[in-house]
Amino acid sequence: MGCRSHLLLIAARAAAAAILLFACADVRAEQQLRISGTGTALGTLRLLAHAFEKGNPDLRVRVLPSVGSSGAISAVADGALDVAIAGRALRAPEKARGLVAIRYARTPFVLGVGPRAGVSGVTAEELARIYRGERTTWPSGERVRLILRPQTDVDDEILRAISPELASAVEAAHRREGMIVAVTNQECNEALARTPGSIGPTSLTQILTEEASIVPLAWNGVAPTVANIASGAYPLVKTLAAVVRAPPSPSVRRFLDFLGSPEARGILERTGNLPLPIRSLERDDAGRP
Repeated sequence: MGCRSHLLLIAARAAAAAILLFACADVRAEQQLRISGTGTALGTLRLLAHAFEKGNPDLRVRVLPSVGSSGAISAVADGALDVAIAGRALRAPEKARGLVAIRYARTPFVLGVGPRAGVSGVTAEELARIYRGERTTWPSGERVRLILRPQTDVDDEILRAISPELASAVEAAHRREGMIVAVTNQECNEALARTPGSIGPTSLTQILTEEASIVPLAWNGVAPTVANIASGAYPLVKTLAAVVRAPPSPSVRRFLDFLGSPEARGILERTGNLPLPIRSLERDDAGRP
């Protein structure tokens, strides 16, 4: 890991620790569910929490600021959160701490650009050229400004898994000086919206729920829609899972049951997600997205 990525990871962990200390300060833990996780799902999660509270007036859902998948998973294991929303699979040490992951939705992983770039799609070859620094301008004349994510982030992992060529290009981009690196999903979307000529990774659900001025690009000619990930036509996806301790408390189980309800499925679909069948916790395989 490079020095810059290491420092970013330390900063993210420090922010997570501060937020989770705040979460632990509330003594009414039995009357509430404390939830955090990947910024990808934060907007949709707030809508889900509001709907859940209407049907469960005895429970309050506290959606805390995003601390990322890893920060939230660790917090659930430590008892500082009740539910973590993760955009990656659980790792062996996390499973060994008694955690399970219930997959509940998939959303298109997209490359987003600012509204004045003048492009509507990108190919794998073009994206590799952008990350290598070989393509420097958009059709509009704007300079291409690449927004990177930390090398330890799920979005960076998804990009590198697309092809060896793109993996090499992403690594080359991280070695260049003066690059913009967004630590969180929210920071990335903010940078995409405000930076002329920007391009970087995001998701359909985050663009829709944050109402961001970001254009989601078609990938190799295929639009990043829920219908296209359902059919398999669009190949880039992020799988979202609710991570909990096993066995879950009655309150947590009620929230997991809600995620599989018609009401929750409707919210997910309206916010750029493909709902997945909620598997029984007893039969779940610890959530390999």
